[in-house]
Amino acid sequence: GDDQPSVAYVSNGTARFFIIAERGARAGGRDFDVDVQVRMPPNGVADQKRMVEDLLSRGIDGIAISPIDPDNQQEMLTEVAKHTNLITQDSDAPDSGRLCYVGVDNYMAGRMCGGLVKEVMPEGGTVVIFIGRIGQLNGKLRRQGVIDELLGRESDPTRFDEAGKVLEGEKYTILDTCTDDLDTGRALAEAED
Repeated sequence: GDDQPSVAYVSNGTARFFIIAERGARAGGRDFDVDVQVRMPPNGVADQKRMVEDLLSRGIDGIAISPIDPDNQQEMLTEVAKHTNLITQDSDAPDSGRLCYVGVDNYMAGRMCGGLVKEVMPEGGTVVIFIGRIGQLNGKLRRQGVIDELLGRESDPTRFDEAGKVLEGEKYTILDTCTDDLDTGRALAEAED
């Protein structure tokens, strides 16, 4: 009815993860009698911004967004938080005025991934990190967690090693970080290379 709340789930791309998340968002809408709109920007920040502006113009009651580039989207996200209920999910934008973040501790998730690498390569070796984007906070933190774990560093989620530099530890050498901008074909080609 007219009194039914309307919320939106805005992903940061079109990955399989978000297709599964869409199913959960729609199931939650049915369970709680909420109109759930899902938006998946195929072409990055500009698409995401356009979609969010459209939702705001329609008077949406809340937006759950996975920011693509939180540093450069800060102004937009702060404006969204002024006009509706904003939460971040999957990737955070802590200074946006959002109500909360729904997701994992991405730095610790990266360290856990690094721990798995250590399990399968206990003698050490060379590693290349593949990730969708390192401009997103979740990607940046996950990548750094892997690096810090493999290099035997103390935990510090504020640390950031620039991409493109060879990083050497006692047992592991990280040759590079490859990004694919959530393009599955590109990710596969880079892994094959």
